[in-house]
Amino acid sequence: MTDGEWVEAQQGPTPVRRAAPLSFREKRLTGLLALAPIALALAVLAPIAAVTGADAGEVVSAALVYGGLLGLAVGFVAVDRLQARQCPRCRSRPERGSEVCTACGYDLEHRPRFACEERHHTYLDDDGDCSCGRPLRPLPIVHGVGREIVFMVKLGAGLLVFLLAVGLVLQVIERNV
Repeated sequence: MTDGEWVEAQQGPTPVRRAAPLSFREKRLTGLLALAPIALALAVLAPIAAVTGADAGEVVSAALVYGGLLGLAVGFVAVDRLQARQCPRCRSRPERGSEVCTACGYDLEHRPRFACEERHHTYLDDDGDCSCGRPLRPLPIVHGVGREIVFMVKLGAGLLVFLLAVGLVLQVIERNV
């Protein structure tokens, strides 16, 4: 039974389903995006190491630690954004910017969701009652996490710059003592 037939054959409201796994191409893209901050940290730390006289092992380990932490965050955001492009009802991936899913007709612009007053389950349409028998009510519209992601990336980059500056100041102080 295909996903579309499953939705049609189901009785009552459609429950929210987990996102489909990423394709090989998307996994490869996510991996490359997660490794990019390590190379960026290495490129930033190399001139600083040349000025302060740090050896290659210190530079590589610092790049792996700081770039790796930023890479984990970047990889998480990439997976989240790729899975957000899926239709929550049928898991198809409509064209970017589509307002309605071409496979099942779900409203992708507003993404309506429903739940009973106890919020036992979240449903994608209001075709009856919750599994507990209570009527379904609309939930607030989800606007995404774009602003939060931008804020966290800026905060992380700021912390990285702060840590690099503190390390540089400590190296200079140590050389002068």
